[in-house]
This record gives sequence, C-alpha cells and structure tokens, in this order.
Amino acid sequence: MRFVRSAKLAAVALAAASGVALAIAPANAATTPLTSVTCNRSDATQLQFEGFISAFPLGCYKGSGDLDVNVKNAMYGRAGSHSGYVVFADGTKASFTSGGDISIPDWKTVVHIHTN
Repeated sequence: MRFVRSAKLAAVALAAASGVALAIAPANAATTPLTSVTCNRSDATQLQFEGFISAFPLGCYKGSGDLDVNVKNAMYGRAGSHSGYVVFADGTKASFTSGGDISIPDWKTVVHIHTN
C-alpha cells in the first residue's frame, strides 16, 4: 500500500514537472526548423543570398535553428523575417536582424546559418 502511494506521488510530481517544462519552453519552439526552400524573390520573409549580377538568389531559407550550408560566392544577403548570424568558410561571422541586409565582404562561402 505504501509503495502504491509513493508511486502515485512520483507520477504526480513527474506530470507537474512536465507541465512546468512546457510552460517555460521558448516562444519559437513550435516554429518550423530552418530549411532550404525554393527561392521566390517576391517572398520578403525568406532569408536569401545572392552573388554578383545574379538573376536568381544562390540560396533561400526559412524557419529557425541551425543549418550547415554551402553557399559559394555569396556577395549579398537579405534577412527577410529572420535574425541571427551566418558563418563563413574562413571562420568569420556576420550578424543580421529581421528586415535588414547581411554584409558579406569579398564574395565569401557561407557554411552555417543560425536563425532565432
């Protein structure tokens, strides 16, 4: 009888702890993970990278999180509705904010994207 009671108390404590964990989850926990998407120039929410005199973006992304990429010869980036940072092949980083541009000096290769 005593074991059953302590097992019930443990189950209640576990359920309460789970509820607390869910309550303190980050606001973007339910968003989609960062993924590559088909580029659409008119979609102002996409994170886009462009090269020198490129008719089409080199790569486009949506979502939040981290993603290893290989965007070669990127010269310019648009943050869209994202904020975060990109890491270049030489190890340098560039931060960006929602609605802003991504400063990419000297046609670098983007190897990692982090969005909040």
